[in-house]
Amino acid sequence: MSTINGFDSNSMSSLFSSMGTSSTSSSSDGLYGINLSDYASIKNGSYGKLMKSYYAMDEEASTKDKKSKNDTDDTDATIRSIKSASDDLKDSAAALYSSKGLFAQDANGEYDMDAIYEKVNAFIEDYNSMIGSVGSAETESIAKAGGNIVNATSNNMDMLSKLGISVSGADFTLSIDKEKFMKSNISDVKSMFSGVGSFAYQVGAKASRIYTMVEDKVSSGSAYKSSKSETSNSTSKDTANTIAKIKERADDLIATGTDLYKNRDLFDKDYDGEYNTNEIVEEIGAFIKDYNDLIISAENTKSSGIESAMKTLESITDAYKKDLASIGITVDKEDGTLSFDEESFLNSDMKDVKSLFIGTGSFTYQATVKATMVANQAETEANKSNTYTDNATYGNNYNTGSIFDGTI
Repeated sequence: MSTINGFDSNSMSSLFSSMGTSSTSSSSDGLYGINLSDYASIKNGSYGKLMKSYYAMDEEASTKDKKSKNDTDDTDATIRSIKSASDDLKDSAAALYSSKGLFAQDANGEYDMDAIYEKVNAFIEDYNSMIGSVGSAETESIAKAGGNIVNATSNNMDMLSKLGISVSGADFTLSIDKEKFMKSNISDVKSMFSGVGSFAYQVGAKASRIYTMVEDKVSSGSAYKSSKSETSNSTSKDTANTIAKIKERADDLIATGTDLYKNRDLFDKDYDGEYNTNEIVEEIGAFIKDYNDLIISAENTKSSGIESAMKTLESITDAYKKDLASIGITVDKEDGTLSFDEESFLNSDMKDVKSLFIGTGSFTYQATVKATMVANQAETEANKSNTYTDNATYGNNYNTGSIFDGTI
């Protein structure tokens, strides 16, 4: 059985039972929502063992220099396994939450529950592979990101149970009762697996984050760290692949954001005086997805210029945090991504929604401007990504004008 950082099923079971609870003081929250102020009073039992094992300061570790974001304690085989599993999970999640046809009614007003079940079952299989893979991670950041997936599942356990999907208390894998699922209320199924506010999207976004974390580490732990030679030194601290991905994600957000803040017709009412909420949800959902993709793609950048540009984007979001929360859009305190509660959103005053997303004074417009800064900075980094050669000169790694082609 796979374990996370070597913890057994008892200790992890105790950890799982604590998820989804809130603390009165966010500053005392530790990994997975455990309140650190209570730690002193927890001396025995698996919970105490878990905390001591995770937070113990090893004398040898205290003498080491602080690791960079690209350092890893995992073997090449482990990293490759996590990369493959996270890639599969983000794809199977996207096949659910981004599919328009899957959850559409046919000519008889019926849903193809067999097709839906097939996609959900594939998602569950990939989810279980991801949990097993990331459970063997020794790198703290990767293990913690895996725990965030488990935490998202914990927060949705009741609804999953309604659909016949249960969570194992031993290894946190999912299992599905097909008969119960097929009889489920379709609105409950859609709320969990369709759209950017769904459980499938949450898991997919977190899997995408893990994929980004390990993508450039696939050369393996020690091999990755020693890959820099004396005769080869990049003038950009990021790889060409990292820069290209950030540029592409920034461009996506610029395009989506521009289309959104200029779309004043989006909030026009029909002849019955009603808003087209489906279109509104779709447009804003696309913006949120592209925003999250950019946040995730830039997480591992080592470029101070890109980091600075990303901070300006995140500061804009932080300034609108309360307004966004009032319409069901919240900022994840762990990774800065946006979560979309569709039910709360649809119960909001559409005039408030319009003011946040439409026009040059909106959150959308300001975020789009900041995304442009990120794109420009990524291009600057790409233009100086040259390799120092044996002739003591710099040579371009790629051709001007096509630096982003074929890198993703």
